[in-house]
Amino acid sequence: MVYEYKKNEDNHYVCTVCGVVKVNQNTMHYHMKKHEGNQSYECKECEKKFYQKYALDDHVKLNHSRDPIVEIKCPFTDCDLSFIKKEHCRIHIARNHLKKALEPLIEKKKDSKVHCCIPCKKDFNSYPAILYHTMDHMKDDPLYKEQLKVI
Repeated sequence: MVYEYKKNEDNHYVCTVCGVVKVNQNTMHYHMKKHEGNQSYECKECEKKFYQKYALDDHVKLNHSRDPIVEIKCPFTDCDLSFIKKEHCRIHIARNHLKKALEPLIEKKKDSKVHCCIPCKKDFNSYPAILYHTMDHMKDDPLYKEQLKVI
């Protein structure tokens, strides 16, 4: 189905069904698919359905894969958590171990959900995205270099 995308005065996407606002067209696309009820990705093993391919892929990996799940352990010695995806580990580290070190690198734009990376002036539409990005600036920091080379 072809969707019609409406934008508001802030140039954000507005759902024509329920009025919810999304910053990115792709997130609005998947939101609108939920109204349609069209879960086009189906697990061949158990017939569970998903709106997004990555969700189906994660489901298959966790529930039906014959390969052992490789867990990524948090590299900080005081933490016992582990993750099945590298990006989940990175966000955990940013939110739980590096938050105070990353905050000076991030500026939230006034009256907006946009965050700006102070060192390189790049804008990001979500807080997890800016956290993920600013960690790259920390890789040369001697305090965190050893832990961050793992991820």
